[in-house]
Amino acid sequence: MKNAIIILGMLLAVTSQAANNKALDTIYANDHMNMALFFPSNIKQGIVGNNNFVFTYNREKGQTLGLLKAFPGKDSNLLVITDDGSVYSYMVRYAKKLEYPNKFIALQERIGTEKRDVGEKVSQTGPSKERVWDSLIKHTKAERKFQKSCEALLQLPERRNVRKKSQGLSLAVKNLYPVEDEVYVQFELENSSGVKFDFGNLELFKASGRKGRRASYQELELLPLYRYASPNSVMHGQKARFVYVYPKFHLDKGERLKVNLSEAGTSRLVVLTFK
Repeated sequence: MKNAIIILGMLLAVTSQAANNKALDTIYANDHMNMALFFPSNIKQGIVGNNNFVFTYNREKGQTLGLLKAFPGKDSNLLVITDDGSVYSYMVRYAKKLEYPNKFIALQERIGTEKRDVGEKVSQTGPSKERVWDSLIKHTKAERKFQKSCEALLQLPERRNVRKKSQGLSLAVKNLYPVEDEVYVQFELENSSGVKFDFGNLELFKASGRKGRRASYQELELLPLYRYASPNSVMHGQKARFVYVYPKFHLDKGERLKVNLSEAGTSRLVVLTFK
């Protein structure tokens, strides 16, 4: 009852009434998997309306990641307010099986804002289509969108472990997530070569056919929109995890992905092929 009163009070504080009229999306969760929800801004407050649902987030250090769990019982609702004043509301339902236990929330999904002037401020800092090449140097609108998603991705469990070892270097793909119009690829580089590895260039290709048959073999390079935590160098005995963001793509029958990682100033090269 207490939760229901709090939710009602929060909804009354939302001033963008027109957006509230749209039907709410449903998020499914269960008791043996975490449904990971990534919001465009850090979570300030999150409440569920029934005690057979649990929504947790970092209350001490702001994060965009929230985890939803559900136990068998009645459907309920989830209300979340983020630091930028945006308000999000969803129906939540128990499901025995989750096909995709992660959801990236778009800014457009908010039902309103806490204050009338917040909408203008948020719209000015929304995602941009401009190309960003280095998260450590550029600070743009696109970076704010991609950076938060990359940070959240590095907190997720690793669902892949496609690995290639060469000359004491080990390159792995740990996660690959399509989100809206982009694909996020998490890489890991481990150096056990005995010497420092100076990060050169990482290239991703869509490849098809057999390389021995020139007429049938084709490569199409996929250019990144954004790089997050890409290292300058990796010392012997160390690992580096980083994320590249690409425009959304899909693989046709017979196609695969190929990664070339080269070292600056040397001939060292790691080539990783996977689907």
